[in-house]
Amino acid sequence: MTTASPQRSTRSTPTAAAVRRAVREAGRFDRKLISFDAGLLAAIPVACVLTVGIAIGKPVWGVTMGAGAMLVGIAWRLTGGRPPLAVMATDAVGMAVSTFVGCITGSVTGLHIVVLCLWAFMGGLLVAVGNRGGVIGNQAIISFVVFGRFSEDAAQALGLATLVLTGGLAQVAFLSIVRWPPPLRGQRAATAGAFRALSSLAAASDDASTLPAAQAIDGAEASLASPTLFGDAAITTLRSLVNEAFRLRVQLMAIHALLRQLRAAGIAEASDEESPPRRALGICAAALDAAAQAIEGDAGATQRLERRAAELDATVQAYGEGGVEAAALHLDRRLAALAGQVRAVASLAPAAGKGGGLRSRRPHGRTDQPLQRLRADLEQVRANISLQSPVGRHALRLAVVVPVAALLARELPLERSYWIVVGAATALRPEFGATFTRGAERALGTAIGVGIAGAIAVILHPAGGVTVVIVGALAWAAYSVFPASFAAGFAFITAMVVFLLNVISPDTLATAAHRLVDTLIGGAIGLAAYALWPTWAHSSAWQSLADLVGSERAYLSGVLGAAVSGQRPPDQRMRTLARRARLDRTTAEATVARSLSEPTTRQIDASQSQRALAAMRRLVQTAHVLRLDVQDDREHRPRPALEPLRGDIDELLGEVESSMRARPQADPAPRELPDIRRQYESLERASGSDPDSHAILAQLDEMVDAANSLAAAAGLEGAEEDEHG
Repeated sequence: MTTASPQRSTRSTPTAAAVRRAVREAGRFDRKLISFDAGLLAAIPVACVLTVGIAIGKPVWGVTMGAGAMLVGIAWRLTGGRPPLAVMATDAVGMAVSTFVGCITGSVTGLHIVVLCLWAFMGGLLVAVGNRGGVIGNQAIISFVVFGRFSEDAAQALGLATLVLTGGLAQVAFLSIVRWPPPLRGQRAATAGAFRALSSLAAASDDASTLPAAQAIDGAEASLASPTLFGDAAITTLRSLVNEAFRLRVQLMAIHALLRQLRAAGIAEASDEESPPRRALGICAAALDAAAQAIEGDAGATQRLERRAAELDATVQAYGEGGVEAAALHLDRRLAALAGQVRAVASLAPAAGKGGGLRSRRPHGRTDQPLQRLRADLEQVRANISLQSPVGRHALRLAVVVPVAALLARELPLERSYWIVVGAATALRPEFGATFTRGAERALGTAIGVGIAGAIAVILHPAGGVTVVIVGALAWAAYSVFPASFAAGFAFITAMVVFLLNVISPDTLATAAHRLVDTLIGGAIGLAAYALWPTWAHSSAWQSLADLVGSERAYLSGVLGAAVSGQRPPDQRMRTLARRARLDRTTAEATVARSLSEPTTRQIDASQSQRALAAMRRLVQTAHVLRLDVQDDREHRPRPALEPLRGDIDELLGEVESSMRARPQADPAPRELPDIRRQYESLERASGSDPDSHAILAQLDEMVDAANSLAAAAGLEGAEEDEHG
């Protein structure tokens, strides 16, 4: 007995610390993310549909449509940014279908609970496709529980579902319309932001992350891909600039990687801030910053941009005529390409800063591929229908907790007890930290929201039109602060729901009290269910690392395959492979970070995961350098001697990916790994004194070392033997 107690204490301490971290995270508030303009846009449809319902003498209709508009608005404002109209429209349709199915099955309790179980399971699986899937699935469950609790025949169920759909689509329609009067302002700002991020990257250290620039470029591309976009001739220019931004990011990444290699080799000019390469990067940074200003319409910036572009040309030309070490690694070639891209930007940016009027605007077709994306999403969902997947276990947990909470709510003598079910469903998340953080956020937000509603009711005693104004004001506040703090946003949503119901049930204080009690009970049920059957992120962290290895493996295979064949690979294909690798890296880093926030006994190995991520970063940066070389406009000769090394690297990465997918259930089994260092040395001996071969060998040397380091981080035997570099 004397030894058991300390052991229990030791086991509970990491969990308690992780819970405290999760609760502290619930109090996060980032004032920079507040947007009163966006909050107002999302709030207007809620107030409008409520007003319409009251005006025509159908307050219940108004409340139902208002609730539909409210939920679709939340689907946007939870993450901030531009309104994701496709996600919002899908959300509205999903809520309407859920309402209809819930209503027509309500007369048969057993059938209703079985269908609710299925609905919760499917809603939980949608988490597999990210935040957008999670929001749609979550709100489908909420709609089934809240609107679908009424037992109706098919006609009445269809009518109720139509009201929910009308409210949701009111949000989508309104946001589609209000975005086009200044159609290029947001697009110009996003494109200029991408070039400012590239400017920062050019001026940064050689070890700086390129993800901020990548995210800014993605944001600019997304701003130009809307199906509701209206624009003038400058739209084409902006798209061309975004394409140049993609190329510039890869070029800058390659130059920084080459400089890092030169620095490691002891070449002084790689570290000297006054050396020509460093001066070129500084000039490039100034040019890209001027480009951002020109895109935003600053006429004076055009001259600065042209002057900087000419200065960069002169610096690069002088350097290319002299540097022996640079030629050995193709640094001169990369700088020359960079100068060419800056010249292209200088010719495009002034035109992007000139806008057309309303008369010249026209709609543009979609630039994305919705069917392809849908197939990819369905494949992702299908892949997670397994108890080995955290998403699959989350879906099963929801499928049990939601129906149980619904049955319990029917037996409890509480008003509006369906809020218990909503509280239980929305508290649950696939990960430990996210579940306890969201539970704390909802509890805190509900308590504050009930206090706000109570204070307003006591002071103002609102009724009629005053209630509509209060609903609109609370919606504005909620949508404005949601991206800054879920707890703060949910506090205003709680108060708004109380007054929304006040339109048809004028007992504000009682409604507020019921909301608080029911939400706390539901949240407690959700947290208890998670505690009984927890899902730890260390398994998904290993899987996300394996996904990253797989996507980098495909990217490397494309780059090295082009080098072997001597044929230039399609730019779009390589860009797709590179983006997939980058997105997988973002996912892997986030998943590993979530795992490291969990109890220490449940975390992924911090050292292994960080070493693996570092090795994969080196691997993909080296691949970027080689990609630029095989994609430039000069003629390339085939390099069949490179094929054995390409095959061995692919095999080694395949072994690493397989071993990571087997974790944490099984440690890596002993296996014979291909000796890629020996293959590299054979290729080096066969290359002779060919300068082009030496340039490629410099990158292959780094790639081999990074691949072996990755294998070592994965715990594969024999991988640590390569200490080269």
